[in-house]
Amino acid sequence: MAMAGEVTKATSRLSQLLTTDFCPWANRFVYWLKEPIGWFVLATLASILVGAFFSPMGWTLAAGLSAVIAFGMGFPWLATRCVNCKLHPACGELHERESSYLQLSVRNYLPLPIMGLMVEGYLAESSAKAGSDNNSALPEAALERIPAFSTATYRLPISAEYRGRYPKQGPKITCAFPFGIWTARREIRDLSPVTVLPLLIPISEEFEFTGDQLSDLGVGNRTSTHGDFLGVRDFRRGDTLKNIHWAHSARQDYLVVCERGGPQNQSIELHLSTSRCQGTDLESRENLAWRVRIAASLVELLSARHLPYRLLIDRKLCGVSESAAGRKPTMQQLAEIPLDGPSDSAKSQAFSRSDSPKGNGVCWISISPPCQSESEHPSAFVNVEIGMHSRGLRQRRDASRLIDLDKDITSQLNHWLSETVHV
Repeated sequence: MAMAGEVTKATSRLSQLLTTDFCPWANRFVYWLKEPIGWFVLATLASILVGAFFSPMGWTLAAGLSAVIAFGMGFPWLATRCVNCKLHPACGELHERESSYLQLSVRNYLPLPIMGLMVEGYLAESSAKAGSDNNSALPEAALERIPAFSTATYRLPISAEYRGRYPKQGPKITCAFPFGIWTARREIRDLSPVTVLPLLIPISEEFEFTGDQLSDLGVGNRTSTHGDFLGVRDFRRGDTLKNIHWAHSARQDYLVVCERGGPQNQSIELHLSTSRCQGTDLESRENLAWRVRIAASLVELLSARHLPYRLLIDRKLCGVSESAAGRKPTMQQLAEIPLDGPSDSAKSQAFSRSDSPKGNGVCWISISPPCQSESEHPSAFVNVEIGMHSRGLRQRRDASRLIDLDKDITSQLNHWLSETVHV
């Protein structure tokens, strides 16, 4: 057993020794060998040396390799430079996990057909895999034969997993036909981005407060300068002349005003924290994605109820809406949140109860990652909390709940709203 353990350790050390990069600074000098063209060039040089010092057969081999290199590099370069590409989305906005397509138009100016064209880099996932080295990007779509002096139109399917603006990087048209020894690339300049909005969770719970855009802020009904007619009362200093009931004032011999009132809107503040939760990079990204989706679903619900709201991302005001017209810019603000949160951790500040608004009838909802003490696996939960300030009360209806991302999120949100919003 001891002998087997020593052999395993020795094998591990040997594997680590063989896979360690001891000279990372010199990698840029050998990256060109990743393309087959590099080995063809080396073979051509070797053939020239053979023809010069050993046998004339080397010159024949060098000529053949040179012809392959010239044609293998010339046609891809010519094919990518003699076409005009336009990339436009069929729909400028869509939500996560919705399927759509991008329309690619390719105009061929050559008198011969072009084959072997490919498109890479029009999806965020491929851009992330490519990294900073564009030569390592994988093609995402291969185009069919493009006839001479004609325009071909293609549909590139797209189904984004995460929010954002596509493409993340400039897509490129590539060609390696016919030998595949070298890939020519050219950036597509004529393109229009597509915005992927957060996924909306269907929330069917009814709020106890609804209102009209013309009504005042607060909970329930109260008298106001507009709304339904409630009755008459004596004139008070500060009342407008348009509310005076002149006929009744003439009969009573003193000023009488009409009293009106109606339903009021509930002011809501949404606080979204983009701080990183504990776990791997993928788990943290997924947790933040669900936090943004819950916030977007609440924005959709408030906009449908014509309730005024304010969206604060990491305590920074990012959206104010008093009508359904503010939904679109707010959704775009949520879509522009980086997938992994802000790069500077100091900019990500979680919401606390001390930051809650102190105005009358103002409700706040906080969406944040749970603490380590609240759950053994914080990345699998999202903490939602609701509270309200009302006249004469410090706070009421404070309630928090952990949303389990591995279970039915829709039913959990509806149950949470039914418990906290309804008295």
